Amino acid sequence: ALGDKWNLGFLAETERQVEAHLDGHLLSLPKQDERSRAIVNQMRLDEIQHAETAIQYGAVELPAMVKITMKVAAKAMTKATYRI
Repeated sequence: ALGDKWNLGFLAETERQVEAHLDGHLLSLPKQDERSRAIVNQMRLDEIQHAETAIQYGAVELPAMVKITMKVAAKAMTKATYRI
């Protein structure tokens, strides 16, 4: 309903937030678990590329309040998933 630039903006921001989430996983993985670290790092690189592609296609930068709302919603979903 908001148009392609906004849809791409949501996509780019989602990918950035997933990248940050994966950064947290990388920090928590044991250094010696090279296989898991390689998998998570590749996922992280994929997310970065997705965000960059969305930006190249004209994504708008979302307002800070929208980004915060997305982050809070993602945290709520993550916590709910752990409890289920």
